[in-house]
Amino acid sequence: MPDSVLLVDYENIGKIDLGAIPAGVRVPFFFGASQKSVPTEFLKAALRLGERFLPIDIEGQGKNALDFHIAFYLGEYLTRAPGTSCVVLSKDKGFDPLIRHLVRRGFTVRRANSMAEALGSRAPPAAAAPRGQRPPATRGDNAALLAEARQLLEGTQKIRRPRKRKGLVAVLHSHFSKKVPERELQGLVDEL
Repeated sequence: MPDSVLLVDYENIGKIDLGAIPAGVRVPFFFGASQKSVPTEFLKAALRLGERFLPIDIEGQGKNALDFHIAFYLGEYLTRAPGTSCVVLSKDKGFDPLIRHLVRRGFTVRRANSMAEALGSRAPPAAAAPRGQRPPATRGDNAALLAEARQLLEGTQKIRRPRKRKGLVAVLHSHFSKKVPERELQGLVDEL
């Protein structure tokens, strides 16, 4: 299995410099059904990547058809080699909830909007927990709890965020697996 995988949403990204892809990176490239041709220079660069370049044609059209294929292949790579670092190169923020879920489960996955962003940081995120676990929320570690609570709220669609204090406390209580006392959560809500 490769060191890392760069799953490219070509339908969403468009121009990409394949020559910038370092050794050890496998590149599954997802082409939408409406994409019938690619530039000659792109094809030449793809051929230079050899077996690391994997073109995947999406047959049929449908809302998010290409995205579902990317999600499937991402899961397949992580199942085969859980330690593989994966980057989804797409401007589609619809991948973010899946990626947050995978990171919480201990996988090294992120989304990048550009090739520079995708290749800029190949290190795993500092907050990644061991697979299948979230770092335990500890009492008194207010800064970490506050950061995690903010991340949770930022990752929640605005319409789905709790509107009242009581609801927010309940969401945080559930999120922290009821390991943080409610009194401490009340203080946390005050700081949010």
